[in-house]
Amino acid sequence: MPFELNRFDVMEHLWETIEKTPDGHHIRYTELDIDQLWWMGFVDTENVSLEEWIALFQPLRQPDGTYLLNKDDFLSLDRYRYKGEIRIPFDPMQINEGKYTDEGLDQLVDASIAPSCRLSREEVRKFVDSLKKDFRQPDGLILIKTPAKQRVKALLDDNPSPLRNLEILMDQMIAARGADAHAMIEEAEVGAAAMEAARQASRFTAKPVSRTEQKAMGLKALEKARHAKVADEVEGAPKTELKKIRRSRKGMRG
Repeated sequence: MPFELNRFDVMEHLWETIEKTPDGHHIRYTELDIDQLWWMGFVDTENVSLEEWIALFQPLRQPDGTYLLNKDDFLSLDRYRYKGEIRIPFDPMQINEGKYTDEGLDQLVDASIAPSCRLSREEVRKFVDSLKKDFRQPDGLILIKTPAKQRVKALLDDNPSPLRNLEILMDQMIAARGADAHAMIEEAEVGAAAMEAARQASRFTAKPVSRTEQKAMGLKALEKARHAKVADEVEGAPKTELKKIRRSRKGMRG
């Protein structure tokens, strides 16, 4: 059974659980936090574009580039929150193998592939046209087996939609909680955990989900390389100096 986030009044609960500034009356977001909340499915992305979401925070921008929210500011975000169903993530490798008509494959795309992909409908259509061309058989049908499914998997792995990111997040959370999953949902921890995890997405994905995260990961990589260079220099220093030196799924969505 899919989860429905509109079953929970999570914002008050979230406010109580999110870390506050020293005055106890505000929370501080970075540009990356705001970007991640959209890309990880906290926002109703069908009705609120990323640009519109970012613009909402601009009146709260501080001189240091962060965003300071009081309780009213935070609770007002509820109107933009995604409150629909969260299904089991679509697994391309579980697509039923066999020959598909054009109409049958299009139905699969519309029901499962397109909602799971952040690319535009036009870009998805180009992908599907290429898939049909490469796997069409002499009888005119499209043969879907492991090679075709792997191509779909690569598409979704590289271009997950915000909703898919949220579905994967929730699936991993429930797997981790096991028997406690029902209690987690009833306590509305699902909303709190989803929002906090959206801000810390790098904990469960090695790939950046947005341009902002990609930039942040790039800066982190440069910093890591700089420290590695320093470490190499220390390694090559005289030893007398070293003495001083002391981290079963279905083929259709849901």
